[in-house]
Amino acid sequence: MPKKERLFLTFDEALDAVRADFAHYGSQLNLLAVIWPMVFGDGAYVLKNARSRSVWAKASANSKLIPSSEADLKKQIMDRLNRLPPDPQHLARICRLVFGVRVTAGPGPEPGAFHGLWIDTGMNDFTCTQCGRCCRTLDYRDGCRVSDYQRWQDLGRTDILDWVGVVRQGKEVTACRIWVTPGTNDFAPTCPWLARSSEPNRYVCNIHDVRPTICRQYPGSRKHARLTGCRGV
Repeated sequence: MPKKERLFLTFDEALDAVRADFAHYGSQLNLLAVIWPMVFGDGAYVLKNARSRSVWAKASANSKLIPSSEADLKKQIMDRLNRLPPDPQHLARICRLVFGVRVTAGPGPEPGAFHGLWIDTGMNDFTCTQCGRCCRTLDYRDGCRVSDYQRWQDLGRTDILDWVGVVRQGKEVTACRIWVTPGTNDFAPTCPWLARSSEPNRYVCNIHDVRPTICRQYPGSRKHARLTGCRGV
């Protein structure tokens, strides 16, 4: 499988990715109900209330059913995974359900590397339809990396840097956000580099070759595409 279609995450990075999945997407109550006993063990289960988003959760065979919200379930799952990390194979099974792709445990790509999880993104045959939805609707403001800023600096792209808000410690840039309207502290309502294509219902990126890393990596998986409304095929 091409390297770009297979990602390696350390166990800590995998837990961060699960947390991000829980935070970024809408309701995933069915998923949480399946994962709950995998995290808390035999005797743990979730009862869903068909009339509301509230649920009853049981964390062990000897515990009581406790009314919980979906946010409560997510927090308890992450607290448990961080406090008592499962073995690699079990974490791989949990991540397989969360990400909706094949996940296997194993050593990293470098010789002597730590073990972690290999994530198959399922993006090997993905085709962007240039619908522009990601650039127009997603919250990408905190996705700019310092490495992106440095790359634009090295290229002399002051036109791009004008739209980047930065945090400095002394002279060093330690964090940055996009896209900030030049001369203000206000975020642009949509990406300023997005333009309509000559073809109907299509858009083009005017900085495509040097776009931020977050844009290069979108969508990270088929699930990411599906749950964020991406129209790629």
